[in-house]
Amino acid sequence: MSLKYTLVKAVFHIVPMQKVMAKPYEELIKKFKTKDAKPEIPNLSDAELTFETKMVGGFPVLSVSHRKPVHKVCIYVVGGGMLKYPKPSQAKGMVDLAKETGRNILLPYFPLAPKYCLFDALDMLYDTYKKALQQYEADDISFFGGSSGAYMTLCLMSYINKKGEGLPMPGKIALSSPGSALTPEERKKAEELNKTDLIMSTTALDNIFEGMAGGKELPEYLYYMQKGIYDGVKNVYLSYGGDEVFSAVAESTAERLRSYGAKVTLEVAEGMYHTFAAMPLVKEAQPGYQRIISYLK
Repeated sequence: MSLKYTLVKAVFHIVPMQKVMAKPYEELIKKFKTKDAKPEIPNLSDAELTFETKMVGGFPVLSVSHRKPVHKVCIYVVGGGMLKYPKPSQAKGMVDLAKETGRNILLPYFPLAPKYCLFDALDMLYDTYKKALQQYEADDISFFGGSSGAYMTLCLMSYINKKGEGLPMPGKIALSSPGSALTPEERKKAEELNKTDLIMSTTALDNIFEGMAGGKELPEYLYYMQKGIYDGVKNVYLSYGGDEVFSAVAESTAERLRSYGAKVTLEVAEGMYHTFAAMPLVKEAQPGYQRIISYLK
């Protein structure tokens, strides 16, 4: 283990992020000042790229495009449990993502809790995808999501199927640590992983899912990713850290996707943390991030 990773683990124990994230959702709303949150889109400039903010359903989408025309796009869905918009630093990170993948990028600023619920966020993502289909072929569209953003991306695939408007599925879906409700057997495994997860816990998972639902009852296909409706899903890269709670559903989620005919690459990286492949804080995480970048190219 690198010195930096050792220090990161020490910091997360001194400042117990796992305990913070396990607080009731109402307390997290206060902590992250979600009720007062407004999208902060930085002024970006780059010799190779152009930037534009478009509105979809009353919410902004940052569009990052190569000056030299390309025919592929990636829709990046941030995590955060519907508690915060993409940070300016995340928006700036789309510059690197565009250059590394060779794709244009769309960054949706979907609506947040508590005013809005998961259904509202999915509606906005659905409309964002529909608009992307007006410009790109479905096979040339990819999604990349981390944590609850990865969960919402999988939910969106079920949502597309249930809406029945005949939208084709995207060509590729890259997911770093998608959450899911747990079966009793998976919960036992997840509770053991509470001991090694630096950020999340079974309590945090339960609280955040309840908060995102906004008091509405979720159908099983939006609650359990192992019960999703994945007709037409073609190609998925699933990545989990071996030390994280969410890895308890890795195998069952992959098998559900495969049962619908999807090609699934599953990675459970030993000793790695929640969303390591989307958030490579240490050198041990870099190979996982690079594998996702290579997949998206």
